Amino acid sequence: MIQKIGIVGLGALGIMYAELFQDALGKGHVYVIADRDRIQRYQKDGVYANGERCDFLYMDAGEAEEMDLLIFATKYHGLADAAGNAAKACGKDTIVLSVLNGVTSEEVLEQILHPAHLLYCTVQGMDATRTGNQLTYTRAGSIAFGEKENGRTEATARLEELFLQTGIPYVIPDDIIHQQWSKWMLNVGVNQVCAVCGISYGGVQQEGEHRDAMLAAMEEARQAACAEGIPLTTAEIREWVKLIDSLSPEGEPSMRQDTREGRPTEVDLFAGLVCSLGRKHGLDTPQNDHFYEVLTGHPFDGQ
Repeated sequence: MIQKIGIVGLGALGIMYAELFQDALGKGHVYVIADRDRIQRYQKDGVYANGERCDFLYMDAGEAEEMDLLIFATKYHGLADAAGNAAKACGKDTIVLSVLNGVTSEEVLEQILHPAHLLYCTVQGMDATRTGNQLTYTRAGSIAFGEKENGRTEATARLEELFLQTGIPYVIPDDIIHQQWSKWMLNVGVNQVCAVCGISYGGVQQEGEHRDAMLAAMEEARQAACAEGIPLTTAEIREWVKLIDSLSPEGEPSMRQDTREGRPTEVDLFAGLVCSLGRKHGLDTPQNDHFYEVLTGHPFDGQ
């Protein structure tokens, strides 16, 4: 049974999951793992969810205890350092989970932590928005997870038991790698068009140039994934659009929140990867080339 949960990273998802798990399990089961300077800042400034200060327990990464479940919720550019700092929290029985965007974070965690139980994961359907140290959300969405080879194991059973216990919606898909790439395809479209155009979900929930740009970027991502052996379909694009249309028009994807707050973006995970795969497989990627240039200030250089 999972009794001790470590959260690394207090962005929108880190705050949300820390609060959800602590509310369900009680204080003493959930720890935010960070370096001392970051912990002091969290304690001084506070961390808030829907207007209420979160009473989290903090654990110095350098002195961390082994966790039953270790969740990484950093931004991609900070993942490698965060994983190295939190290595003491990863023991032989620890389940490691990444809720980061994209399709490459598990590779980073594998290389740095060499965990015995690394599950693949993607999240969807939440409307969490973080401004500074303030998180607001009305929908927690759902989390999909599984083994890379899609079999049921002791680790998936333990994690499923936790989600049943806490009431957090989850699914174990038939093919978690396909699911990750499909969600990546969505992010390539909606995250980037909202970031580039400075719009909320409402800006792509109606016909027009913003919606067209989102769909064009997603189609380029779909073709790139297919070339990599991940057979994404146009039907999946339609299903993702239905999800986007169901979200609050005032809500914003994470990349738009980053550009609004002046934070680094994860463009390399989205347009960067689409453009790279396009060059690799001889595919045209004009929409993602445009997004990349706007978000970075320079054309994609093929690296």
